[in-house]
Amino acid sequence: MNNNSQTLLKVTLIFSILAMVSCEVDCRKKGNCPPEYYRYELGEALDYLWAAKGSYWIYRNTKNGELDTQTCLSAKTYWVNDHGSTEYTQHITVDYEVLLRVLESSYNGLQYEDKTSFYNPDAMRPFKTNLYRTAYSNGRNNPFWLPANISDIGGAGSSITTCVNVDTTIQINSSLFEHVVVFDINIDEIWEEKSGCIRPNTRYYWARNVGLIRKDMNRCEYSWELIDYKILP
Repeated sequence: MNNNSQTLLKVTLIFSILAMVSCEVDCRKKGNCPPEYYRYELGEALDYLWAAKGSYWIYRNTKNGELDTQTCLSAKTYWVNDHGSTEYTQHITVDYEVLLRVLESSYNGLQYEDKTSFYNPDAMRPFKTNLYRTAYSNGRNNPFWLPANISDIGGAGSSITTCVNVDTTIQINSSLFEHVVVFDINIDEIWEEKSGCIRPNTRYYWARNVGLIRKDMNRCEYSWELIDYKILP
């Protein structure tokens, strides 16, 4: 192929791409773009988060030996159907699965509401299952998400969450946990007033088929380590 032919081919390709982009923008403005449909399941995230009502986790404080039993009071998954709301996204429909559960702590009497994130068709970001934890009358954080990569950043409120490890193995006392993902929160808005540990740097360790296995209350110099649990299907 000579230089003239190569130049003609490049020009043709450029005009073809411009025409396609122009048609796409035009259909969005006119509201007659072909429908787009997406469906997102919780998938692997459910392996880390699901536990039916009556499930429990017992943690021991490494500093003073106190125990905290966290019991699942309710748990469910449900589907949400959402549509784009702008002229550029009105042709997009998304179905996504949500997990909602409530845990109660015997140590401080707090109830934690765990809810996975929604997907916004207007934002058109890659899908990721974020967990947001709210402690009633306390605060909110973002201690878990999947898929996860080291150095990924998230957060809630004024706190920043960073993924610091993925698919690792952690030993706690005599128990070995595999497929662990680890997240660090710089200033955790869920604190432990009973222990005087206010807005600490906190590190959360999540194991597949178990859930939260350890929580390091950095700056306060103690951890909560899982010593027993029961996960109901």
